[in-house]
Amino acid sequence: MAITVVLADDHAIVRQGLGAVISQEQDIKVIAEASNGKEVVDIAKKEPADIFIIDITMPMLNGLEASSQIMQINPRNRIIILSMHDNRAFIERALSLGIRGYVLKDSAADEIIQAIRAVYKDEYFLSPRISTFVIQDYIDSKGQKIGEKKIVSLTEREREILQLVVEGYTNKEVAGHLKIALKTALAHRNNIMQKLGIHRQADLIRYALKEGITTI
Repeated sequence: MAITVVLADDHAIVRQGLGAVISQEQDIKVIAEASNGKEVVDIAKKEPADIFIIDITMPMLNGLEASSQIMQINPRNRIIILSMHDNRAFIERALSLGIRGYVLKDSAADEIIQAIRAVYKDEYFLSPRISTFVIQDYIDSKGQKIGEKKIVSLTEREREILQLVVEGYTNKEVAGHLKIALKTALAHRNNIMQKLGIHRQADLIRYALKEGITTI
C-alpha cells in the first residue's frame, strides 16, 4: 500500500513542486491539499493520512497550531513541518508538540522523500543544517517543553484569536472566522492581553512573532 500524504502550504507553486517530487515515487501518494491551517485541520478530521506536510507560516492558523490540533484528533498522526526558518524556538516548539519532521524549504525538494520515509517509520528527520544542535538541546532539556514557557498560559482558542488579531483582522472578522459571538471574541482578546500583560497592538505583534504564532 502507498504512503498517503496531505500537503498544506498557502503557495500553490510550493504544493505543485513538492507534489511533482512525490509523484515520482511509486509508493507515496498525495491524497489532499490545503492552502491554510484551518483547511488542513478539516481534512485531518475527515480523511486520515499517513503523513501531513504542513507549512509553518500559513494564514488564519499557523502550521504549529494546526499541527497541535491534528495531533489532538489522533496522537498517532505523523507531521512534517516545512519552514523557511531555522529559528530554534520554532523547531523546539515543533518537537515539543510531538512533530518528528522539520524540513527547510530551500532543501525540501532534495529532502522531502527521505523525510517522509523516516517519519512514516516513526523516526525523526530534521534538515541536516539544523539537526545536530536541535536534538542535543532537546535531549539536554530532559523533556522540558522548550518554547512553550510563555505561550502555555494561552488556550488553543486564544492562540487562534491572537494570530488573527496580529494579522490585522477586526474583532468582527475574528468572530466571523471562528463562528463565535462578537462579545465572545472581545472577551477572549481581553483575556489574552490580561494574561500576557500586553495592551498595545505593536507589543502583541512582537510577542506573536517571538513565540512563532505568526511570521508576518
